[in-house]
Amino acid sequence: MSEPDQASLPTARLWRRLAAVLYDGLLLVAINALVAAGVITLLTPHEAAHAHTLVILPALMRYGLVLPAVLLTSGLFFAYFWVRSQQTLGMQTWHIRLERWDLQRIGWRDACARYLWALACLFPAGLGYWWALLDRRGLSLHDRLSRTRIVFAPPIKRQPRP
Repeated sequence: MSEPDQASLPTARLWRRLAAVLYDGLLLVAINALVAAGVITLLTPHEAAHAHTLVILPALMRYGLVLPAVLLTSGLFFAYFWVRSQQTLGMQTWHIRLERWDLQRIGWRDACARYLWALACLFPAGLGYWWALLDRRGLSLHDRLSRTRIVFAPPIKRQPRP
């Protein structure tokens, strides 16, 4: 599969993509706080909770299930919205959407691959994201690896009714 067609919608600028990530991040903080609390509550003995011996950091270290639960929840959040409508809530706000290079519909496999590549591109220091500043098409490294991209999709202006 070749690179995305130049004639399609333009690749979204990095600042717009990061703004959408910030919006989605705020929502995910709330969702993942509930997930983490649920995991810790399920794994904490009832007596310890009443004796006020539960301290968050030791619980997180003792129960290494919190991070995988949070990563899974975040992945399901992104994948669900990408498969359903090609946009998360943050992406809707900033008028961007996900598309495959071949313009086919985003499937669960595409969404999961993009999420996993995006996670990998966070390390070290988000270099996979900053790649977009050097890329001739403005694509991040995980765009290239997953053969998807984020495009600017301005809202369609509706004609007023007569």
